[in-house]
Amino acid sequence: MKTNASSAKTSRPQRKSSLLHGFQAQLEAFRAQAGLSRRAFADRLGIPRSSYFHLMSEAGNPSLDTVELIAERVGVEPASLLRASGTKPRSSKES
Repeated sequence: MKTNASSAKTSRPQRKSSLLHGFQAQLEAFRAQAGLSRRAFADRLGIPRSSYFHLMSEAGNPSLDTVELIAERVGVEPASLLRASGTKPRSSKES
């Protein structure tokens, strides 16, 4: 029996993604630091408001292009937006 490969690709794990929550927490921190509403922050990032609200939902699934765009516009390295919630960056000495 064949399985539908496309549905396997699009299915998402049922558990919450710590990367997604970390990404969302970073965005919220930058937004709060700027003192902007979500709508104003989306406008400042140059992305549609609906896209920003989707990124902040449980269904959010930003592409790497989106992560890079937001990081550039916020002025940080893309990897800093993908840190899992509650983790600190590793130093090269920890490897």
